[in-house]
Amino acid sequence: MEKNEKMKCKECGEDLSPEEQAHDAFNEGLESITQLVSLSPLPVGHYLTLGLAYFIDQIYACAPDNEEAERVITEITAKCKEENNG
Repeated sequence: MEKNEKMKCKECGEDLSPEEQAHDAFNEGLESITQLVSLSPLPVGHYLTLGLAYFIDQIYACAPDNEEAERVITEITAKCKEENNG
């Protein structure tokens, strides 16, 4: 891909913003890692737990304080619960 060439949405064909490109790349990387660890004798859930712990640690490391980190974690958890439980 050329430096100035825009990436296109696979579904609608429109140009993707740099933010959308980054989100897509991040998600594709996580999916690739999940597929790779599925080849391990340990259950995928083990690695998902490791990943979850890693990202929670990163939230604490990046947040300005523990209160903000916990707010973000609570917000994300509530959103995921709602999306998966209706």
